[in-house]
Amino acid sequence: MASQTHFIPVFTILFLSLNIFSPHMVSADQRLIDIVCNDPAIEDHDRCLKTFATPQGIAANNVNQLVEIAMNEGAMSGQKTLNVIEEMKKKKNNRMVEAALQVCERTYMYSIDEFKLIAPELDYDTMGANYDVSLINPEVENCANAVKVARLNVPELEEGNRLADYYATLGYEMTQNMM
Repeated sequence: MASQTHFIPVFTILFLSLNIFSPHMVSADQRLIDIVCNDPAIEDHDRCLKTFATPQGIAANNVNQLVEIAMNEGAMSGQKTLNVIEEMKKKKNNRMVEAALQVCERTYMYSIDEFKLIAPELDYDTMGANYDVSLINPEVENCANAVKVARLNVPELEEGNRLADYYATLGYEMTQNMM
């Protein structure tokens, strides 16, 4: 009788420890993030994991929701960069700098609109969303080239270009895999 009494607590401890320390206890949502971010097409795996290491990312149930998060991040980042550009335009600049700022302003106005368009478009046209997000990178390249020609050294603008390129590439790769 005593052996049966000890059996219940030992079994309970064993069962709980297996469940608590089991690698399969990773949430299905975290597995989705791992699958997306470890796809060979995603070049920056660490940044991808960081992008989705938010409550919204962890709560995502499908790739569409992850695309929406990435596109929202791209739009917010783009808006910050656009604000920097608009502040710079208020200052007196030479013609080359002014021309570069105009190119970048158009780039970011366009990119922000595109980032906002992608997630809703996924519901009815995955191929169209993929195409639309693919248009952002060449626009960002136009801004980067204009900055280079004007010999502008603005770290916020350079970082904005890197982030816009990253979010557009991430969105492109995720929507490409959905088709």
